[in-house]
Amino acid sequence: GGFAAHWGGLLFDTKMAGRTFVPDRGFASIGYGLPGAMGARLGAGDRKVVSITGDGGFNMSIGEMETARRMGLEFTIIVVNNAASGYVKALQHLMFGAGNYQSADLADTNYANVAKAMGVHGIRVESPQELAGAITQSFENTGAPTVIDLVVTRDPAKMLPAVDNRAQQVKKGDRIA
Repeated sequence: GGFAAHWGGLLFDTKMAGRTFVPDRGFASIGYGLPGAMGARLGAGDRKVVSITGDGGFNMSIGEMETARRMGLEFTIIVVNNAASGYVKALQHLMFGAGNYQSADLADTNYANVAKAMGVHGIRVESPQELAGAITQSFENTGAPTVIDLVVTRDPAKMLPAVDNRAQQVKKGDRIA
């Protein structure tokens, strides 16, 4: 939900018609990524399933990793880790200025290590150059989900896509990061 859904919707290029990209926009949900991936895995046949969620949303449903492991569900969940409720923090930054944050910060957590402790695959990504390899590795893992802990900026001024910062107009095809 929120921050991760905005970036996913902005940057995912749909290559064909059909339900290959199922965002949670409109559900007003946070915590949808993991249970959404589980449901998609059960209905996707032999297709790969990749979910994108924020760390705040992942925290809300992380206990379901045990269920996914027990069921032997194979999917990849990318946790966009900014150690914050990113959408909340970025909006507070825009509205009230730097340092004026209320209930927006989360503990800095290594979700790859948490995943491993829960008996599923975990990969930590700390630079953009590592992401493609991590996704490839996740597709090779078997028997359980793979959590990709994607560490991103902690700077609230850089958290939201340009469509939200209202300082720059974005046209179809633009890539702002």
